[in-house]
Amino acid sequence: MLVDLNRILTKFPTQHLAYCFAYGSGVFQQAGRTDRAMVDLIFVVNNTHNFHRDNLTLNPNHYSSIRYLGPSILSSVQTSFGANVYFNTHITVGNLIFKYGIIDMKDFCQDLQSWRTLYIAGRLHKPVLMLRDEGLNDLVMHNLKSAMHAALLQLPEKFTEIDLYIAIAGLSYRGDFRMIIGEDKNKVANIVQPQVEKFRELYTPVFKSLSDKLSMHSFIEQDKSLESKLYHLQRLPQNLKNILLRPYKNKFNDDKILEELAKQNNLSKIVCNGICRIVFYSSLMQSIKGIPTAGLLKSIVYSYNKLNKMVKSMFL
Repeated sequence: MLVDLNRILTKFPTQHLAYCFAYGSGVFQQAGRTDRAMVDLIFVVNNTHNFHRDNLTLNPNHYSSIRYLGPSILSSVQTSFGANVYFNTHITVGNLIFKYGIIDMKDFCQDLQSWRTLYIAGRLHKPVLMLRDEGLNDLVMHNLKSAMHAALLQLPEKFTEIDLYIAIAGLSYRGDFRMIIGEDKNKVANIVQPQVEKFRELYTPVFKSLSDKLSMHSFIEQDKSLESKLYHLQRLPQNLKNILLRPYKNKFNDDKILEELAKQNNLSKIVCNGICRIVFYSSLMQSIKGIPTAGLLKSIVYSYNKLNKMVKSMFL
């Protein structure tokens, strides 16, 4: 797989690629999947306009008819709404069928740092296959720690390791309208179950950084004191924190609001609702954007396949 994907990269203007990874059921086994899944790629580029300009020369057929509007319009469509990602889908090279999303480095860093859309950040909460990495490890680790803080605020005092990974993997699906119609209802559990070792490897450094707040035996136990909950709240990504603070902004300063939130019995639901607000809007707008960027026919095929998977999952 790695050799095939690296061969695919040679067909793109790689001089603009700063970071690239593959993810999803086309790369990693998912429980309940026996069909041939499309490979998902994310290209993080240094300059969106220049990437589209050169990619239009190399791979014009990857784009829908919107390509005739030129790279400036493509860049504007990519960065103006949704999750700031432009997808080309159902591309075939050799025996591989794949789709690839293009995101500007600025938008990529912002999402991992603050969870502006949680669209790309959420994908990096789960194991991925790294194809190109230009020194962004600190930012990626910050995103993993954010996921851990958000998950722990929604988990009880005692839980299993799989419970934790399901909570983490599910963050970016909370509020996603596609989970209502169009996605496999068992998707999150199916992601985690065959990949427990990969999740463990990914999150071991985060566990070590929280050793004073977590203990691991046959179960994981966490400190649920007010101080500990406040600790996690203070370290949530800024966009999520802003959403949690907003209803109380005219009454208290930020520190006081977080202290009051830490005392709430329904803190788990408050955090969950905040994440839902981020994910719902970005996933909805990104899906709407997919109609002109993928083209109507590909959008219909993609939606049909999603609905088909959802129906099958209901009878498993």
